[in-house]
Amino acid sequence: MTPQSVEHLMEDIEREDPLDFGLLSIDEQDARQLMASHFCEVNEVLADQGLDIESRLEVMTAIAAHTMVENMLLNVERLKDQAADESFSDWLSQHGMK
Repeated sequence: MTPQSVEHLMEDIEREDPLDFGLLSIDEQDARQLMASHFCEVNEVLADQGLDIESRLEVMTAIAAHTMVENMLLNVERLKDQAADESFSDWLSQHGMK
């Protein structure tokens, strides 16, 4: 695993699920590079601490899953703001979240 290989995989994912960087002062390439480098550093630290590949994969999966939950919460808040015209409870029900 290298930052470049992770960046390449991120680019592939973003083709299917593009991110909106419109309001940020960091561009897509810099953001990918920053996060890919961070994940590789985490992997190196875990390896240096003696974790085998399966354990490192489990930790990295937990980090990714935690980030996905955080992203979901941020998106629900954003959508909640957009749905201010209707009851939020009704909106959640319409989208299968209640």
